[in-house]
Amino acid sequence: MRKFFYFSMIALFGLVIPLSNAKTNQTEAKIQSVQWVIDHVKPQNPNVPIRLFEQGEKVTVNVVTPTTPLKAHYHATHEEVVYIIRGHGKMRLGDKTQEVQAGDIIYIPRKTVHSFVPEGGDCQALSIYAPAFDGKDRIFVEK
Repeated sequence: MRKFFYFSMIALFGLVIPLSNAKTNQTEAKIQSVQWVIDHVKPQNPNVPIRLFEQGEKVTVNVVTPTTPLKAHYHATHEEVVYIIRGHGKMRLGDKTQEVQAGDIIYIPRKTVHSFVPEGGDCQALSIYAPAFDGKDRIFVEK
């Protein structure tokens, strides 16, 4: 009867009681504007316009502001999703090259050769990797 009362109170009042030995590897949830990330987070590499927004245990979220072509490459163990926030350009996916623009979302399976050539001056994109990306799984190709 006591357990029933305890669980009823949780259900009724939405109480959350932390477990004494529960551990989590998650970072804190956060909300930030893309422009804030661009203005306040330095690129991870001065030659590559990629700014880390957040990295969790299973996912990495970057803001990318390409001004020059991103060379053809693939990821052996990572999938990537790219969302074009602003601007437009040409995205190579495998053997095909397509025009992409603000509002487009691109799914790139692992081992798919891809590249991007920005057209115009102001391009911004979100790049989301799974699993979390350490920068080492980027294999450049000639064509």
